[in-house]
Amino acid sequence: MAVKGEGSLFTLVRTPDGDREAWLDQRRKGVGGSDVAAIMGLSPYRGAYEVWAEKSGLIEAPDISDNPAVIWGNILEPVVGEHYAENHPDREVRRLNAVCQSIERPWAQASLDYEVKDPELGWGVLEIKTAGQRSEDKWDDGVPLFYQTQVAHYLSVTGRAFADVAVLIGGQDYREYRIMRDEDDIRAVESAVDEFWQRVQTGDEPPLDGSPGEAEALLKRHQTSDGEVWYCGDMPREVADYIYYKETADAAKERLAKAGNALKQLIGDHKGIKCPDYIVTWPRGTRKTFDSKRFMADHPDLYEQYANAGPSNSGIRIKERKK
Repeated sequence: MAVKGEGSLFTLVRTPDGDREAWLDQRRKGVGGSDVAAIMGLSPYRGAYEVWAEKSGLIEAPDISDNPAVIWGNILEPVVGEHYAENHPDREVRRLNAVCQSIERPWAQASLDYEVKDPELGWGVLEIKTAGQRSEDKWDDGVPLFYQTQVAHYLSVTGRAFADVAVLIGGQDYREYRIMRDEDDIRAVESAVDEFWQRVQTGDEPPLDGSPGEAEALLKRHQTSDGEVWYCGDMPREVADYIYYKETADAAKERLAKAGNALKQLIGDHKGIKCPDYIVTWPRGTRKTFDSKRFMADHPDLYEQYANAGPSNSGIRIKERKK
């Protein structure tokens, strides 16, 4: 069901509560806030190709509903939202259980957590985040850039003048940030989103960027081979690039190992060393590992019962042809 939003800049698209398939289907119809950073090459988690393949219907989006961070994020979201409301009794806070879809650019969608009404600025966006303790430093200078793109996208779709971001870090460090509408940022986001959606419509693949999830997306799209090794003429640039970067990476790996061993030699029997800018430690101890080969040999039936089969991504192999 779709209804007009305030100001008629967007419609509210509602899906049945708990219907994940309906929600996913709606997401495939456009670009959401969490997609923007990936499209712009700013996400630490995914890249443009993976999002493009999902929106194009070539692969299924990964189901992360059982991810502990996602589970606890969903549990804590209303708690953080309630805390924000208690901190600001002069502001009206309301839950928005719908997808905002731009009327002018219907592929631009925004799944808002909450809306907040500021006495002076009117209605704005309230975005709730939860973060692990190790992410604390990412918030020290304000909202991380990859979340700022999400906020800019939301302000673009809704036409709102501001967004408040409330984050709970490590379950105990609560922070608030306000982001005012910036037309330059919004134009940059809109341009990236529009260009990306045009690629989805025309089947034009975005350039690969080596981002996390890209290799898995390629494997999902090409899970099996036809067994044919086809002749492609002169050596493609991709082959030359791979050989060069593989050799460079191998050399860097050797130098890194040598530098690490030199540090261990310098530390010796101490816990570590410190200098004006850094503290370097060498953690040592014992750890338990699971011997899967031995378990398979001793308990083959039990191993088979719990073994999972899936596509294998063993990487690229290159060898010189015999002349």
